[in-house]
Amino acid sequence: MAVIAIATMIIAIPVPFTNGYIHLGDSMIFMSVLILGWRYGVVAAGVGSALADLFLGYVHWAPWTLVIKGVMALMMGFMIEKAMKNRRNTVAAIAAITVFWLAFHLAVNWIIRYEATHNPANLIGDEIADVSALGEFLNSMQSQLMVVALLIPVFLIVIALVFRKKERYRIPMWEILGMTLAGLWMVFGYYIAGGLLYGNFAVSAFSIPMNVLQFIIGFLVASLITAALSKTPAAKFFTFRVRK
Repeated sequence: MAVIAIATMIIAIPVPFTNGYIHLGDSMIFMSVLILGWRYGVVAAGVGSALADLFLGYVHWAPWTLVIKGVMALMMGFMIEKAMKNRRNTVAAIAAITVFWLAFHLAVNWIIRYEATHNPANLIGDEIADVSALGEFLNSMQSQLMVVALLIPVFLIVIALVFRKKERYRIPMWEILGMTLAGLWMVFGYYIAGGLLYGNFAVSAFSIPMNVLQFIIGFLVASLITAALSKTPAAKFFTFRVRK
């Protein structure tokens, strides 16, 4: 909990529109599940992340973070257990995640277009000066969302192709898939939470690219640390151990 809270607080970059922030805490959430397992990882992830919100002054996000980050650890652990026991389910899981992710982004883009057409005033704030600047901003934002929407499926397809050709990895398939599912849940969860908090799901969508960036950075940091530790005596402390 302490390590997750500190990693979340040490670099906190504010995100416009939703009054939230991005951070390095996800990398330690991934590590907590790999080391502690999902049962203790859920507690560390939820409580550690919520404490960071409280300490940094984002009190309105703390209850949502407690649930979102806890479920994030739960989903990661659940996916890892399933993938380790039965590799045949891995490709099906990748396909399901890809379809859901694309459907989610299609829905988000429809919501943005609808709000821009029917309630443009709701999208104007500190970041958008007036209606004349709204069109250019939305075009830029939708381009970002399109890139983000395609990035994750391409990443998963590449993993699936590699998975079919090789049996062992320096970074195991179950670890990659578990962190990916957890990260995408985090992006989805904060989108829903932001929409409910501010009463506008179009505005909440503007935080998606930054949250995806946060997930990718957390994924890379956790993967590098885990790969390094797997070659040391510290590997024995991992609940989910890397196969030699």
